[in-house]
Amino acid sequence: MKRYACILLTLMALASCEPQLPDSPQTLVVEGWIENDAAPMVFVTSSVNTTFKEMDITDLVSHVAFDANVSITYNGVDYPLTPTIRNDYLLKVCYTSSALKGVVGGTYKLNVDWKGMHAEATTTILTPGSVDSIAVEKHYQVDSLYMLKVRPVPAPQVRYYQFFCMVVGKESAYVPANIGVYDSQLNTTGLFTIKRGTDNPISQNDYFFALGDSVRFKIASLEPQAYDFWSKFDEKRMFNQTSLIPYATNLKGNLTGALGYFFGYGINEYELKIEK
Repeated sequence: MKRYACILLTLMALASCEPQLPDSPQTLVVEGWIENDAAPMVFVTSSVNTTFKEMDITDLVSHVAFDANVSITYNGVDYPLTPTIRNDYLLKVCYTSSALKGVVGGTYKLNVDWKGMHAEATTTILTPGSVDSIAVEKHYQVDSLYMLKVRPVPAPQVRYYQFFCMVVGKESAYVPANIGVYDSQLNTTGLFTIKRGTDNPISQNDYFFALGDSVRFKIASLEPQAYDFWSKFDEKRMFNQTSLIPYATNLKGNLTGALGYFFGYGINEYELKIEK
């Protein structure tokens, strides 16, 4: 038996697993974020014992936190987050609060307690960047597939960004765009390619859009630690597409006491339909 610490959401199930000793203690796994003008979203699980034996859904349900104590402190006020069922995410139990919405420049401290484990992280929502042009470009080999070319406009004193996207009717929630990180100081052309992301790399590895797709995407301003996390995420996603180059180290987030992350995003959102 080996113990793996894995995020149970989207590509984290693939990209953040690192073998640990069989007697390693159970670890909290947290995936959370807060955006400007939106309520916080926090998912809480624990590390999973992976064996060569078949596992069923009941084996995984015990690792989902239905009764964790989750709160966010903002401007000296503690906001308790309550578990809510969200059918638009792979993991249905999300901790959130209708009393708290993110604001640009706001700093937020997350606290999570579950089964004697404690995790915390602090993040700030930076000024959002924007996009001043969007173009649809055909796949270089397949005429029926497309990608987006955008021209990002960085916010003052904000260097790093992550693009998230979704196809309306095909995805129920935003996922990280394929190779979606953007460093405004390293980009020399001013253009950035947005490719379709995926929440299941095993059943879907098509990173392009189709004719008729209604695409929503958002540009999210990142703190440096969040940029490092999503850069490594993209790296793992690329290497895990081949069994010849195993890539099995944990993604380093900003949490103390847990694997995963709690990031603030300053976002602007866009939508277009891919047409001839």
